[in-house]
Amino acid sequence: AIFGSSLQRLFLIAAGSFPQEHISATMADARVIKKEAKAEEKEKRANERAKRKMFDDQDESFCGFMSLSLIDSDGYAKKTKGAEIKGPLYMVSEGNSEGPVVIESEFSLNPLFYLQVPNEDNLLVWGQWWLGEKAAPLTTICSAIPKLCQTAHKEMEKATSTEFTLDAEAPLLKGAPGKLYKVTVATREQKFITKVVKVTLEIPRPYWVEWKNHRLRFWQFNKNSSGAVAPAGDSGEKEDKDGEKEKKEE
Repeated sequence: AIFGSSLQRLFLIAAGSFPQEHISATMADARVIKKEAKAEEKEKRANERAKRKMFDDQDESFCGFMSLSLIDSDGYAKKTKGAEIKGPLYMVSEGNSEGPVVIESEFSLNPLFYLQVPNEDNLLVWGQWWLGEKAAPLTTICSAIPKLCQTAHKEMEKATSTEFTLDAEAPLLKGAPGKLYKVTVATREQKFITKVVKVTLEIPRPYWVEWKNHRLRFWQFNKNSSGAVAPAGDSGEKEDKDGEKEKKEE
């Protein structure tokens, strides 16, 4: 409406039928409109740059941690030696590849800090993968579906292998139960103890892109919410303070 009104004024000025005293105000309105449009375009470009940086198309800034632990049949973590390991994540697949995203973490045969896989039917293996230093709803890549340690041993014996697999679920994916990731756990025996030495997470590329896009939606939602609510509150507080000041002066 403002823009249309400004155009009408400009047409009247060109026709010589617009009062002279309104010419300065009309030109000022045009400058304000131009300035606002320029500011909006600048904000839009800045937002697009921030979105590209957040999405990280080539996964150049990828970093994170993972943990594997033993839990009992009630879901309580075991608090003894050999019950938990935690390590950094490394993406071994190329960021511009069309193949699956492959993320690995390796562990040495440490005498104190390791994860054993005992051949017992009352303990399960459970794990979690996340971006950055701390796990949170929006940084969690996926969580493993707990698997009985005895089932893992049967799987290795049947395949005559030192590896077993886990299924991992990504909560941010739509239809997540039907889009499980594959986790391969490599083990090595030391002094009759089966220890985890390597964990490989394999994510189909389309699922990885979907997960990143959904995180981006949360980022945009928070940005929009803060941008819409904060200024109104600030303005309201300022108006209240100005009103109180005027009353005191009277």
